[in-house]
Amino acid sequence: MTTDETVRHYEDIDYRVDEGIAVIVLDAAERRNALRNQMLRDLADALDRADRDPDVRVVLLTGAGASFCVGAELHGPDTLIEALEEDVAGHTPTGYREPGGRVSERLFDMSTPVVAAVNGDAVGGGASIMAACDIKIASSTARFGFVFTRRGVVPESASSWYLPRLVGLATATDWLLSGRVFEADEALNAGLVTQLVPPEQVLDRAMAYARVFVTETSPTSVALAKRLLMDTWRHDTPRQASEIESRVYASRLRTPDVREGVLSFLERRPAVFGPFAPGPDERF
Repeated sequence: MTTDETVRHYEDIDYRVDEGIAVIVLDAAERRNALRNQMLRDLADALDRADRDPDVRVVLLTGAGASFCVGAELHGPDTLIEALEEDVAGHTPTGYREPGGRVSERLFDMSTPVVAAVNGDAVGGGASIMAACDIKIASSTARFGFVFTRRGVVPESASSWYLPRLVGLATATDWLLSGRVFEADEALNAGLVTQLVPPEQVLDRAMAYARVFVTETSPTSVALAKRLLMDTWRHDTPRQASEIESRVYASRLRTPDVREGVLSFLERRPAVFGPFAPGPDERF
């Protein structure tokens, strides 16, 4: 990592790398980590930074204080409403791009897996960004809500794409149209979160899960598996998915990672995989 990367600071998040784990903390506990433009810019930059760092094997995303993120900040400076005036790189006639969507798009494009340690309530844009993470380990006392219709807006941060795929169309319709807030058990049973733990155990459990990517998995294989999962939604039949899997699988067989994976198993020792390095037949 360069000196510039080492000393870079953010206004609304905390970023550090701990033995292969990039820990990103939404760091505005005084407002329950409500989203402002600066926080979203910081978060998008930190995700990009982590994904480009060869020393980072996994990202852990959490919130400071008792909440994960309660959605958009609705008063004070730098609110998301002001983003209508600042955004000039979008697709609408005015150039607007909803800023939370940029974060969800970056999460979708990540080669590095992202574990969300959902330490408390995740509402609005906070719930949408959480939904775009790969693994969600949540507090058993957390509450969730996609409350956009109750604020006079519509789903954002790609929640209208992620939710039907995570929980099914019927549940996504219920949550997005009603905007109701629901408990952690409902989130788990529907498939929105991966597991629930007592609130005091969330960060430790998420860190333990994240270490699996550092000590036991090939970063290239993880990245390719992520892309296969995300890509599968455009296939009409399992044959199409299998054809792509077969091409990528065959290309993997000749790599040092596979040799190391097999030898480490036979020798009953931890595997030592190389950095993310997809081959020419593994890009799709």
